[in-house]
Amino acid sequence: MNIYQEIWDADMNENGVRPIFASEKGDLSQGFVAVNTESCHQDHRVIKEVSIPDRKRGSYEYVEKLFDNYTLNQTSREKNSISESKEVEEFLKMAVNSAPLRLAKKYLEENTNKVLDEIQWYTFLHRLWFRQFDWESGRDLSGFEHVFVGDQKGRKLVGHHFWYKYWLEDTPTLNEHHNGLINMTCSAQDELKYPSPDVITVSYHLKAYDYEKRRFIKVIKRKCAFFVGLSAEGLLAIGTVRAMQESNTSEFLLNDVPYKLKLFMSPDGKRIRTFYPSYEPTQY
Repeated sequence: MNIYQEIWDADMNENGVRPIFASEKGDLSQGFVAVNTESCHQDHRVIKEVSIPDRKRGSYEYVEKLFDNYTLNQTSREKNSISESKEVEEFLKMAVNSAPLRLAKKYLEENTNKVLDEIQWYTFLHRLWFRQFDWESGRDLSGFEHVFVGDQKGRKLVGHHFWYKYWLEDTPTLNEHHNGLINMTCSAQDELKYPSPDVITVSYHLKAYDYEKRRFIKVIKRKCAFFVGLSAEGLLAIGTVRAMQESNTSEFLLNDVPYKLKLFMSPDGKRIRTFYPSYEPTQY
């Protein structure tokens, strides 16, 4: 059983939008993300076009509400509010009922011989993704912030592994807290020619908005890998399943292309620090 392929397929049938190469024609009724990995320069837009059908937009609206809940600098304490906690609750209640997370729950129960009721499953996901922890100089870290939003470490941007967040950063007309487009540095994607638009790796400069300081901060992301087109709940489901496995890397096939899923957990091993896909064509 390829649980990752099952989750991917379920998500594409629900709120995911299918990745295609820019040379292909997308299906407006199902949605698509057109990417161009054939060339690169500073002003290159790796995500060329996005179409999200109205029936799928609710998922993206739920997760987008969470993006301004976090301080940019990972050494800063979070100022958690009741309204922010409510936004997390609304997002997770939507996500737990999705097909991808139902598959993740089934996988967990079958591999642990445990049955989780609705409250236990919600609590497990909240702890895994949203419960905050300190690590080295980092304060109030969480897997959700790192993977879905990204945070600042010195001059570097770390995390930022959600394609939709990347697209908003690169589309100022859709994102009021952005100041100019992403500037590609291109070193990462020049290393490989991708056989599929499902996973891409990019490197770039970004002016990220710091909600605490209320100004833009110049940061650089030297190598950022992410799934293209997965909804937030699809990405949660894949990360949740990955966190149940013991090794630091997990090999899998997605649409007949080999990848690894790299994972790092919190010091206590109970919460996700980060995870991301890596295209490695020699492993199969």
